[in-house]
Amino acid sequence: MGSVTETVKTFNSAVRTVTLIVFVVMFGVAGFWTYDRYTANERALQQSQSELAETQKQLVSLKSDLELTKADLAEKIVLIEKLETSLKLLKTDQRLARLNVLRLEKGDSDQVLSSHLEFVELSPQGEPLSPPKQFTLPGDLVYVDNWVIKFDDHYIEQADIERGTSLVLFRRIFSEQQQPSEGVSLDEVGMRPQAYARGGRLSEFEKNVWNEFWEFASQPKKAAEMGIRAANGEAISIQVREGMSYELRLRSSGGLSFTPIENDPPNHPAAKASFDN
Repeated sequence: MGSVTETVKTFNSAVRTVTLIVFVVMFGVAGFWTYDRYTANERALQQSQSELAETQKQLVSLKSDLELTKADLAEKIVLIEKLETSLKLLKTDQRLARLNVLRLEKGDSDQVLSSHLEFVELSPQGEPLSPPKQFTLPGDLVYVDNWVIKFDDHYIEQADIERGTSLVLFRRIFSEQQQPSEGVSLDEVGMRPQAYARGGRLSEFEKNVWNEFWEFASQPKKAAEMGIRAANGEAISIQVREGMSYELRLRSSGGLSFTPIENDPPNHPAAKASFDN
């Protein structure tokens, strides 16, 4: 009888223990569920804040990259514009003089015996800088002998005020039937060429260039010290045609060239009369 009672007590104790464990577990689960539900919104808020902060960091990074890209693009645009300007300056031509064909004298076989010509130096606007020179040359193949000073390209690319273009001094004009020394003198030796007589006082650089113009043509080292890459004589030629005019143009980085003018040269009754006499 005593053993049965003991067994019942043991069983009851076990049931109470199991019940307590089940209750504790259920309470714990309920507590966890309640806590989880209670903190879910807070965790979602923290997650959203974290994602927002990460997004903001990415936006800052993208903005920084964009600013760098804009700066790089702006730098490249400036470089391109500078290169385009440099190329344009290198290819810029300026008018220095004009050669007008007043009349051609022809023989029985229609061969040109002589050419009545007029030479006038021009301002950048195309206006005469001095009274025109009129003369007659044998034949019709005409040479213009000139001295050219060419500066280093980087001066031209930068539109340097003093070295931004080549310089020219017209020496003489003659035909193929003459010796150069027999030609007509144009700019006087040692004098400032008319094409550069812009008015106003000369700078020290201009004084040096024009006072020692001939020295630069024969002393490369001295020329290099002034940024001059070449100083030499050139003679360009053209077979003149009746009623034509030709502009002598200078490329900023190069030498002279003839450019035919389509319109008729101006009427020169005085010149014609002098040639007719």
